[in-house]
Amino acid sequence: MKNKKIKCFWCKKEFEKKISRIKQTEKLKQKHTCSPRCSSAIANAARESVPTTKNAEHTRRDKEKFPERDKARQIVRKAVKSGKLIPLKECEFCGSDNNIQAHHPDHFSPLLLVYLCKKCHAEADCSADKWIDLATDYSKCIN
Repeated sequence: MKNKKIKCFWCKKEFEKKISRIKQTEKLKQKHTCSPRCSSAIANAARESVPTTKNAEHTRRDKEKFPERDKARQIVRKAVKSGKLIPLKECEFCGSDNNIQAHHPDHFSPLLLVYLCKKCHAEADCSADKWIDLATDYSKCIN
């Protein structure tokens, strides 16, 4: 394959890249980078920029206002991804198996969870106290 000299978008260093890869990058409307480090720098800069959608703006504001929620969600995601926590497939309240979500009655105890369908989860968010008795502490299972 033929190579072509091109300039890195981030560090402005000139480097060689296969023409097929150049076309692929341009087709995907991405920036040309000389290394994964420069690619990460672009992604990080974009992440720190002003949110482009209402949903992204709301999410960022929520993460800043309630960091404990975000931390609790990260811990559960990591536990599920590593296979240490296997999420339930049905709602612990009504038994539905449609759109099951993990609910944190207390975000400061991230592995104290209740698995609920979307409808029951909306109800749980309105009155958190009554759901804490249903919660299971999964921290014993993970450690």
